[in-house]
Amino acid sequence: MVNDTTRLLGLDGLVAERVELDAAGVPVVDLSTGCEQARCCPRCGQRALRVKQWTTTRPRDLPIAGRTVRLRWRKRRWYCPTPDCPRKSFTEQVEQIP
Repeated sequence: MVNDTTRLLGLDGLVAERVELDAAGVPVVDLSTGCEQARCCPRCGQRALRVKQWTTTRPRDLPIAGRTVRLRWRKRRWYCPTPDCPRKSFTEQVEQIP
């Protein structure tokens, strides 16, 4: 999937929901997952249907055009739909940010 976030940050599978400046004037980019593959269990490969909870992670800050940028990724923790799968739940991941 190619979108503006991919072009700007080089992070395929994520979507920039909002950009704001913090008190120090540093841009804060709120991200969400835009890749449907991220909801498939990494152990058994089955597509999850039920969200367990939401969590926010803060991937390592990356400079863009020489300017510090902070990332906040709000992502879902899913229940694995396969009863026998040892991985009962998992959090969304994209290849560039495991």
